[in-house]
Amino acid sequence: MKTLAFIVLFPLAATAAPRFMVAPKVGLYEPTSRLSGAVFVGIEAGYVTPGFDDHLAVALEVDWVRPKASGTVTDPRLSNPGDYNLGNSEVGVLLSAIYRVENAIPRLTPYGGLGPGVYWHRTATNAFGSQYIETETRIGFQVMAGADYVLGPGAAFGELRYTFSRVDFISTGPSSAGSMLAIALGYRLRF
Repeated sequence: MKTLAFIVLFPLAATAAPRFMVAPKVGLYEPTSRLSGAVFVGIEAGYVTPGFDDHLAVALEVDWVRPKASGTVTDPRLSNPGDYNLGNSEVGVLLSAIYRVENAIPRLTPYGGLGPGVYWHRTATNAFGSQYIETETRIGFQVMAGADYVLGPGAAFGELRYTFSRVDFISTGPSSAGSMLAIALGYRLRF
């Protein structure tokens, strides 16, 4: 009696690279206007798409920053010059397309991206013994470049950004509350 043996081979699934990303951010924000630099905080959630051979990611980010300005109002029409303090609270919700070059150098992934954002501004101005509050919602954009460095279960990263966010308040006039340079540091987890 002959015995037939069948060997069934199941291909082993390759371990897929993690697609989801979450990253807290903190950084320095230097506005293009006369507002002072400030610290910003944010959180990013993203997804690495199969597009462009797993190099394209889409990220949604929420940031908060509060640049300020102060000085003295001098005008020949005023009998007494007055001091003012202005604080602009800005919350931005940004959607970015990010091109990532995984392991360009071992453990290092440079990336660059851009995308639109919605910015909510609230400016509080204290001048001449009164407080004036103005609010506004505007569409803007950002451009960024950075790099991840694998460290532990995730990656430490640094990035530079340019953001444009227009405001047109009585206290500021038409101006950009965006930044010429925002330097962010954080830690990105992928799962």
